[in-house]
Amino acid sequence: MDELCAQFGKIGRVLRQAYTNTYDRRFRSIASYLDNGTARAAADSWEKFAPDLVHLNKQNLEDGLDLLRAATYGGIPSVCTIHLTQSAKYLRARTPWIRDWLARRALARYRGPMVAVIEERKRDLAEFLGSAERTHAIPNGVELYDLSARNTIRDAVRHEFGVAHDSLLLVAVGRMVPQKRPVAFLEYAARILGRLPHARFIWVGDGALAAEWDRWVGDRHLGNVIQRLPWRSNVRDVLFAADAFLHVAEFEGLPLAILEALSAGLPCAISPNLLREMPFLDDSNSVAIGEGDTWAEILADPAALTVRGKNARKLAEEQFSFDIMAARYEALYRETLGYRG
Repeated sequence: MDELCAQFGKIGRVLRQAYTNTYDRRFRSIASYLDNGTARAAADSWEKFAPDLVHLNKQNLEDGLDLLRAATYGGIPSVCTIHLTQSAKYLRARTPWIRDWLARRALARYRGPMVAVIEERKRDLAEFLGSAERTHAIPNGVELYDLSARNTIRDAVRHEFGVAHDSLLLVAVGRMVPQKRPVAFLEYAARILGRLPHARFIWVGDGALAAEWDRWVGDRHLGNVIQRLPWRSNVRDVLFAADAFLHVAEFEGLPLAILEALSAGLPCAISPNLLREMPFLDDSNSVAIGEGDTWAEILADPAALTVRGKNARKLAEEQFSFDIMAARYEALYRETLGYRG
């Protein structure tokens, strides 16, 4: 959070307050839902700052229920973005019935607009609430990279990491946690290597599963073809070096990593489960690593990847830029403030 606050401090005022995350609580969403003290403290701090509008960002349906309650106190209009709108039952969480019940009750009491980050997640949210009223879809946005120096950067990064110019390089970016399935990434890598021995792989990120990852790679003596890099403030250069973005997470909202790959002109090589989650990825801009041999033929064909990469960049320009996201949120802010009269 320090880095995020430092970046935001360049354009706005940052006010920080002690807060216990839902997943740091012993009883998680139950404790958050019942914590009226935290809700009051948050509401009081907002009142003192006197903003025109409060924008809440929730990772999923059940987190931040105390902040949802805070938004019902006082008279400050608010908007709430929920990035993962799949239910606890869908996500196979423990005791899903009570967690879904609490989240549904808290969201029903919240009176502001609720934003999902993609139409499919909006439909999930409406189904969860039993109504599409007050639900909106505003996709995340990312920087549209300047591609003019991509080839030069590609050569430099490949040289840095010992990847041959003509090797097929697949990259992933993400936390090494169960949801992102880094070990499944390795299994997909092994499957791809079985068909395309010249392929190489880089994962950018760190996390709880890093040690397991390292053991898996070491036990199979694949350290010369599969690399793991620590977090980098600039992933653009690694994306520019790649031929495709390999993403095999268990579930997603609308991950910035995929949008950044699209911005870099990379086709996504993706597991079939995520194609159902993100239907904007299709045969024109991605490669489904499923059954059969078609995926290997596409990955082995530089011309096919180039066409898909150009379509990926076009998709980013038309749907997922910072400017488009900002314009949509500004319109919703104005609409919300208009309701206040």
